[in-house]
Amino acid sequence: MTVENNMSMANKLRKLRKDFCMTQDQIADILGMSRTSFSKYENGAANPPLNVLRKISAIYNVPIEYLIHDEQNKPFLNSDPDADDSADESAKYFTQLTDEEKMLILRFRLLSKEDKDDFLRPLNTED
Repeated sequence: MTVENNMSMANKLRKLRKDFCMTQDQIADILGMSRTSFSKYENGAANPPLNVLRKISAIYNVPIEYLIHDEQNKPFLNSDPDADDSADESAKYFTQLTDEEKMLILRFRLLSKEDKDDFLRPLNTED
């Protein structure tokens, strides 16, 4: 990966984090790393390994390809192409959540399908 692409990824990581109104400490905590390590990714001093890219992709709901390629558009993984809401609108709604709600959603995105199902099972019961 060239330095130019690395900076592009760094800028994307910083913008995504800011769009979600999260701190480096919060994202680093979700990723299970120090803020210093995550900061290196946002500053272009280091490239995230594939396993970290996968987590970042899940957290922000963007394809890994968006993070590593020089693309201007920010596609969302689970977006409806016919939906009226833009990506910016989705981020705006997310920013209105409490910090606790944001952390819950972002950590939930990192769970396996089975773990998500287990987590949601008690919530889906009808009494």
